[in-house]
Amino acid sequence: MKRTRVLLASDLHWCHLEWYGISNADRLNCFAENMDAEYEKDPFSALLLLGDYSLDHWQWNVQGSYLKEGISNTANFARTYLNRLSKDGVELRMIAGNHEQYGEEKWREVTGGFERKSHLVLGDYLFVLLDTYGAHLDPRVHSDGTYCGVDVDFVRSLMDSYPDKKVILCAHHFAPEVESDAFKQLMHDETRVLFLCSGHVHKSRVVTLKDEFGGKKLLYTGHYSYSSEKEDPLRCPCGYRELILSDEGVVSRYITPAHTYVLKDQTVTVPYGYTDEFELEF
Repeated sequence: MKRTRVLLASDLHWCHLEWYGISNADRLNCFAENMDAEYEKDPFSALLLLGDYSLDHWQWNVQGSYLKEGISNTANFARTYLNRLSKDGVELRMIAGNHEQYGEEKWREVTGGFERKSHLVLGDYLFVLLDTYGAHLDPRVHSDGTYCGVDVDFVRSLMDSYPDKKVILCAHHFAPEVESDAFKQLMHDETRVLFLCSGHVHKSRVVTLKDEFGGKKLLYTGHYSYSSEKEDPLRCPCGYRELILSDEGVVSRYITPAHTYVLKDQTVTVPYGYTDEFELEF
């Protein structure tokens, strides 16, 4: 197959909070501008959004905007930015995070038709986009979501439908420590499953899973809101992950666009750069 570029982003968080001296509107406009610039520089074939576009459902502090005020910032994000992010010939996917606890019907309504879980075929590769927070949806009380783990039957069904494809699993979050034996067996035994991609933790890193998961890698997609690296937020500034797919393998890196941050009254400008690189050769 020809060289194919994919971008993944998560944890954009349109909400009542602001970080690092930039408003929500300015930050999300920056994200849209970054996507335009990335496409102009090196066109991508797919943009995969892996959840947490809001704090619509949230257990803490002022609590989630949807149950408290009837405000869906996920819907606001979809109405405002999806047209800007959509490009001719680019596959766009938008799956739910733990802060979007809408049932399937409501999720499709607020996102303009996306499913909570889906898939995408690009050349020799099958992307399975999972819903690992699909339990206890449409809640009546504030919460941060219920992790339900990987739907192994869903993965295997898609793998059966595309028996010649290499497989990349994506979700808002993977929690290996509570995953099922069936998922461990899938990861351990299926050589077609190459690696995992997820967000949620607000940092970029590449983690090697235990032997029971086949020692495969989990690639985190960072964030475009706030870093969980509290002592050094600029260890993981705003960004998104790139995958380059080819017949020879996959190359990935976390891209950090040029951005200005205000940290404790100090203004810091981070230049465009890369970190947390990963390479898988066939």
